[in-house]
Amino acid sequence: MRLMTACAALLLGTSLAHAGAAEDCNQVRDPDRQLRGCTAYIRLGKGAPENLATAYLNRANVYAQRAKYDRAFADYSAALALDAGNPLIAYNRGNAYFDTRQYERAIADFSRAIELDERFALAYFNRGLAREGLGDAAAAADDYRRTLDLDPGVANAKKRLERLQSQ
Repeated sequence: MRLMTACAALLLGTSLAHAGAAEDCNQVRDPDRQLRGCTAYIRLGKGAPENLATAYLNRANVYAQRAKYDRAFADYSAALALDAGNPLIAYNRGNAYFDTRQYERAIADFSRAIELDERFALAYFNRGLAREGLGDAAAAADDYRRTLDLDPGVANAKKRLERLQSQ
């Protein structure tokens, strides 16, 4: 199951090259362009730490979508080193861990994202999926309930909770 990936946006800098790279890195329609833009932005090295972290995050997401997990994990680590307080970084790395069936690590990252933003409904949902992957139905059900408390429109959480309750 492909998990939802959250992207972040960079604050544009002042130079034209800087702004063009940031614009390319922020768009999501063309992953090749996004990859080039994020790489160019990172190489410039002139952005604020949180903006560089976002460039690493966005590039990591492209790598993860392409199943280039070694590169993705390296970029997620670089992003966290620059902006450890950004819940999107832990959340997206959790998605990559989930995709590679590293459920304990996924749970740790989703939990970290929740610590940073207790209203992050999708982090609860994805943590529930990872807990299900480990066979912990009770904890998964708790996460699906919390997801629905925060966002009743997450239909998959309702379906999974109903399925778990019927077992």
